Amino acid sequence: MTTSYRITFEGPSRIALRVATDLAAADGLDLTASSPPTPIGDSTFALEMTVEGTHDAVTSAVETVRDGLPDGASITMAAD
Repeated sequence: MTTSYRITFEGPSRIALRVATDLAAADGLDLTASSPPTPIGDSTFALEMTVEGTHDAVTSAVETVRDGLPDGASITMAAD
């Protein structure tokens, strides 16, 4: 079953585009919306995205992105 999920990335702005691109390219996932990165600290930005896919596909994509994040960065998902 395809569901919408809200994905939130927090980390350096220099990798925000890569995170969005990796999610958009993930198998079984459609990136349907993305907001511009918003500053939330000195060098930390938040990027909110909406994706559609099965729970397994979204979880797999988020875990893959999470594995490549630098220390201090995070990515979370929640059903929309």
